[in-house]
Amino acid sequence: MTLLDKAASAKVLNRSWKKLSTDKAIWQPGISRWEMEKNIVYHITQLSHDIKNGTYRPDPVRFFPVNKGDGKSRIISAYTLRDKLAQRALLTVLEPIGESYFHHDSFGYRPGRSIDMALSRVREYIKCGMKWVVDADIKSYFDTIPHRPLVKAVKSLIKDRGAVQLIQRWLDTGTVKRGFVASSKGIPSGAVISPFLCNVYLTKWDQEMARKNLPFVRFADDFLVFAQTRQSAENAYHYVEQQLNRMGLALNTEKTKVASCGPNVRFLGKKLPRFIPGNQWR
Repeated sequence: MTLLDKAASAKVLNRSWKKLSTDKAIWQPGISRWEMEKNIVYHITQLSHDIKNGTYRPDPVRFFPVNKGDGKSRIISAYTLRDKLAQRALLTVLEPIGESYFHHDSFGYRPGRSIDMALSRVREYIKCGMKWVVDADIKSYFDTIPHRPLVKAVKSLIKDRGAVQLIQRWLDTGTVKRGFVASSKGIPSGAVISPFLCNVYLTKWDQEMARKNLPFVRFADDFLVFAQTRQSAENAYHYVEQQLNRMGLALNTEKTKVASCGPNVRFLGKKLPRFIPGNQWR
């Protein structure tokens, strides 16, 4: 059974539909959710058939800007409810594959993992003597991730041609085109599958940090890298920057810094504890 067969099964579609119970998006252009629910068996059965037979195609995506706190804006991709259901169903069967591949110090957008777990891991590292940290921010990660290496990473993880092609279609329809010569990039904000793709791509970075024995805690594109000395932290900063550049990404140098662990550093909205000799907290 292919991954698309599993995603299109009645069990998975029913489970996925329940997770969209409060979503008010239209089912398809010209069909509201209310109208769809009057013939829900027909519409979901048709979607299942289309996914299994390879005839499913995403609906046109609407784009609109949303202002961010720094005065800038980002483009949100508004998918139809039909597309969200298809993405949720495929994500359901992809998550177990991802969980066997993702690094144990990656916490964002993963089932059974939370911000509190990430912060607990941070405290463990500090308590073990990691007194310095690279407090890192990737510049516009969701908007700049390049499609070609992302799809390559997806193919390496997911050995199912139909599932990969479906992901490629969602990427293509969900990102704003930048012209004939510009390379495609950006994970669609608003796509159910995007957080999973975020982790797929950054797992390469996770593995490189582990290979270099650089302790880190990552929550999606927000991460800390730990070191025992300031010099080691400075070296880690430059290595992190180098590795991200190789992946077509860049650090936000205005927000990324080397600092001693303590309340002067915030991660996931919380102040870091300060390390003092004897493993006491302050």
